[in-house]
Amino acid sequence: MSEVRIVATLIAKPEHKAAIHSAVERVVEPSRQEMGNIQYDLHEEIGHKGTYVFFEVWASQEAVDRHNSTVHFQNFVKEVEGKLETLDIKVLHQIA
Repeated sequence: MSEVRIVATLIAKPEHKAAIHSAVERVVEPSRQEMGNIQYDLHEEIGHKGTYVFFEVWASQEAVDRHNSTVHFQNFVKEVEGKLETLDIKVLHQIA
């Protein structure tokens, strides 16, 4: 099994910046505690309040699949639904 890396960018609609900020912060700690999580970091783009980037490293695709089905992640998905201008998720594997 090889590690899976995820870069997820979320841009909040202007009227939902506060709600998205709270939601992204709440999902971090429980995700870091999951079996198979290696890295789960949240960033906000400098000069662009409301633009968040997650850098994630998981031990395997199975770990990602487990993460995606957790209660805290499913609650996060529901919480941000309809409140984002952009959601861009890249699933990567390191080649060099």
